[in-house]
Amino acid sequence: MFEVYIVAFILIFYLIYVIFGFNPINITVNILIRVLSGIVFISVCNYLIFLLGRSLYVNINEISLAISALLGISGLCFLYLFQWILTIM
Repeated sequence: MFEVYIVAFILIFYLIYVIFGFNPINITVNILIRVLSGIVFISVCNYLIFLLGRSLYVNINEISLAISALLGISGLCFLYLFQWILTIM
């Protein structure tokens, strides 16, 4: 029964490729690269902010990774701006 789901998943990827004309593998790789670069960006920024003695810290969780995947580095800069605004209030 599990094999049927795998075949259906591959068939859906093929139909997306045929109908819309783009490769879903490229989109998946692009999202993966954005998420990994977001993890590196958050880690480096948190470390640099720690060295400066500030208390501005963005967690690495599902929400920050989703923002990283959708918006890229500009979304992560927004997360730091949002965290800074919350620490002021």
